[in-house]
Parts: sequence; structure tokens; C-alpha cells
Amino acid sequence: MTTPNPGPAAPLRIGEDWWVPSQEYVDSWQPYTRSRWQTILASYRERAAEYPDLTKAHPEEFALLGPVELRIVVCLVGEWTFIRPAAQDALTLDERWDDPQLSTRGLLDRADAESIVRRVTAVGDDFQLLQAEDYTRKIDVKHALNFHGGNERYEAREKADRDARNAVRAPQWREAIDALTGRTIDHAALAELRERLEGIRQLKASARGNQFEPWVGELLQAHGCEAEGGKKHLGEQVDFFVHKPFRAIIECRWQQARLQPRALNDLTGKLARRPAIIAGIYVAMSGFTDACRDNAASEPNQRTVLLWDESDIQRLLSGEIHALDLYEEHVSTRVRRYRAAP
Repeated sequence: MTTPNPGPAAPLRIGEDWWVPSQEYVDSWQPYTRSRWQTILASYRERAAEYPDLTKAHPEEFALLGPVELRIVVCLVGEWTFIRPAAQDALTLDERWDDPQLSTRGLLDRADAESIVRRVTAVGDDFQLLQAEDYTRKIDVKHALNFHGGNERYEAREKADRDARNAVRAPQWREAIDALTGRTIDHAALAELRERLEGIRQLKASARGNQFEPWVGELLQAHGCEAEGGKKHLGEQVDFFVHKPFRAIIECRWQQARLQPRALNDLTGKLARRPAIIAGIYVAMSGFTDACRDNAASEPNQRTVLLWDESDIQRLLSGEIHALDLYEEHVSTRVRRYRAAP
């Protein structure tokens, strides 16, 4: 004997259960929420201003410090607050009180509750979930006046304090994660390399290229890479090798014009005499023509040649991205068979 499928749960109705919002709550929610978030943002920023060093060093830890767009979705089982950076503060309220897909018992017990809310309300991945309110856990949720008696200023200051504590711990967390993943970065070395790059930029072509080559090697070493200068062997000269955390032959150029496809021939020839696990990376501060990028994307001689231009070097130099992640980003782009617009 089979048990019949009970089908989807029936949507809740306003005020039908002890924990379901009343009509009074529904009517007062929008003006209260607008006033509440105006107070929260002002109080949060007032408190965060007391941590100038932390907000400057770790702005990413202070979610409400800069202008944000808030999108708040509410239904009979709870409300979700999503945020994303914006040019100025904005607040959108999306009331779905008796939505048949959201206002059902058991929604909040599902592991994919957030995904369901995003799908039903078309909240994109560019929004981050800031917080979620579970109405089923609030005894007085039916009574709007009681429920709206919170202290928003205190709530905002508490959040700013938590974010400040996270900012204090952030370097320790990142250092531990970097050590575990092999993604250490010597920021002091990057600062020195930034100064040297400006000096190299002022040199004439031949002298500039001679200094740029070892400079790139030191840049990769600042990212924890095991790099060594190339040696001339049987008439072949390689700028340098990277052995860890990836394996590659590196060629460096700093010319006036963007590189043409023929510039890759020497590098692909060197790759052809080495194991397939070794990739080629061509670093050119002047960039590459479209034809050159198309030639590299076609994998000449069935070998992988990645093209790094000045924008890639600047990302490494700023510490924005680790060399291993930049390498994997370019490899992923190649595997997916698309390239960014020049």
C-alpha cells in the first residue's frame, strides 16, 4: 500500500496562527522598516567612525560603512535583508506576505531557503545576504506595536563593534589561510617593487627590458613562487623558470608597440622541447594585438601560452590577487575558450 503524496504545503494566511504576523503588523511594517534602517545606517556609521585605522585598512569588513543598496524581502515566515555597494543609499521593500512559494510552514527548515527566496524574488548574486529574521521564533510577532520596540541604535553599534573585531582578526585569518593554501604575499617587498617599477619605466628600451626581466622574477618571488633565472643551454636562452606553485617558462618584454603573433614563436619553440606539464607565460607591458591573442588561444604546437599584460602585473603588484590565482584564472579562461576584450 502506497502513501499518497501530500503535495505542497498550503500557504499561510495573515494572523491565522500565534506566530504569523497580524494585519496590524503587515500595515505598519513598511514605514517602520524604512525608519528603522535609516537609524541603523546612521548609527552604524557613527560608531564605525570611531575605528578610523580599521575602516581604512579593512573596509571590506564594514558592510554598512559605504553607500549600499538594501533590498528587503518579507513574507509571513520571516524577512531577508540583502545588500550590495551603491553610489548612494537606496532601500527597496519587497512585500510577499502570502506568496504561495514563500509563506509556507517549513520553508525556514530547508537548507536552500535563501536560494528559494532569491529565485522567487529575482535577487541576483551581486546582492549579499546581510541578515534573516525568523518570525516563527518570535512570540509577539502578531502584535506590531510590541514587535517594533527594538533599539535600532544599539543594534547598529553592536554590529559595528563586531565588524571592528573581525577587522582586527582579519590579517591573522588571512595569514593562516595563505599559509595553508601556499598563497603567501610579501607586501613589504611589493611596496619596494612598486617604487622600482617607476624607475624602470623611465629607462630607454634596452635598459628597461634588461631590468624588467629580473624585476618580474622578484615580483613572483614576493608571491611565494619558486622562480629562478634561466640559463643559456645549447644556444637557447630562457628568461626564467617558475617551479612552484605552478610550472612555467616566463618570457618578458617591455616594448613600445603591442606584440604581434611572431613574438610567440620563440617561446612555443622552447615549450616544444619540454614536458607538456610546463606552460608558457609571456609578460608584455605594452600588451598584445588581437591577432597575437587569437594565436595564443589556438594553442600553437598544442602548448599553452598565457599572455600577461600590464593590468595583470598591476594586480600582482597591488596584492589584489596571488600569482597562483592569476595563473589559474588565465588557464580557466583558456579552457572555456573565451577571452576578455582587449
